[in-house]
Amino acid sequence: MIRGHIARVVKGLRERLGRARKKFGRKIRAGLAFGARAIGAGLLAAVGGLLAAVPGLLLALPRRLLGGRGKSPLTWGGRVARLIFKRLIVRARAMYAEASGANDVLTRFKEPGRRPAKFGFPTDYFGGNLMSVFQRETEAMREAYSRYEPPMMLAVAAEYWGLQEGITSVGEAVRQLAVNTSDKYPADAKMADLVAQVYDLLHQAAEAAAEVGPLFAKVHADDLRRHEDPRPGEHMWNILERRADGSYSMRSPSQFVAVCQDIAHVYARYEPGHMAQVAAEYEGIPAGIENVAAAIHLLQVRSAETYPVEKGVVEAIADLHGLLQKAASAAQELMPAFRRLHAPDIARHEEPRNGESGEAMWDTP
Repeated sequence: MIRGHIARVVKGLRERLGRARKKFGRKIRAGLAFGARAIGAGLLAAVGGLLAAVPGLLLALPRRLLGGRGKSPLTWGGRVARLIFKRLIVRARAMYAEASGANDVLTRFKEPGRRPAKFGFPTDYFGGNLMSVFQRETEAMREAYSRYEPPMMLAVAAEYWGLQEGITSVGEAVRQLAVNTSDKYPADAKMADLVAQVYDLLHQAAEAAAEVGPLFAKVHADDLRRHEDPRPGEHMWNILERRADGSYSMRSPSQFVAVCQDIAHVYARYEPGHMAQVAAEYEGIPAGIENVAAAIHLLQVRSAETYPVEKGVVEAIADLHGLLQKAASAAQELMPAFRRLHAPDIARHEEPRNGESGEAMWDTP
């Protein structure tokens, strides 16, 4: 009996080492491919920026002589380069996540909930380097969830059952932004519609998340019955040693729900005092949703590689991750639309006539 137990432990260690070597190899190959794509993105961005800068230089002088307003043609090169690089690097990161088997979950923040280092390009919204409250809170959520280690499968079950409530809390923050855009902020009505479209996609993701818990309970009915309705001496079927039940059940609180609820609570109290802060929220929504998607992808990876669950559960979480990525992609349109719909207002801040003190004479009471 003792030899059999030792053999099972040794076998388990060998299997874990094998999985670790395989995972490390995938990450090395994916990292090399990502580095090549990042270099390529930088080169293409530089070429595109130079091409866009040529007509910008040609038009800059006539525009100045005619007293033109708005974004200067001299900025065309930088804007085109940023756009090309951002699109390509987002795609490269997604390909890295798929190739490496993990979604590049960032856990090394200088301070909890702070923005990780980027590639040095300035942000796209006016008014300074502001930090989106939504993005900040979702980064803190992503970091906290990456540290969570469920102690047993009933704790994992609680995560599956809590997916809908957690994503609903995130969607509530976006819904609040849509309502405020419509009722409180001096913004074009089309902005409220665009934010509402992003909320609708999050709502679809929440509806899909509602199916994960019941699916898990169905395909693991026998496993769950051992905990919910144990037979006398049920521990004799354990793989290793007898363990305490940990006081968990499928109705135990979900860590994902707990960290996502904070997002909705903080956002409900947030009252921006300037449109630059509102613009920061529009700009930060895509990254915020990607943070939520990263937490879901982490659960997907652990379900595939660590937790003893059926393949159908992993596939359902993968589908949920895809819906969140779709919502993040739709949110990418918010900031370009904001700049387009409010070009005259933004021009007053980016290119004030006769300086800020002169332009401020048009400020309203």
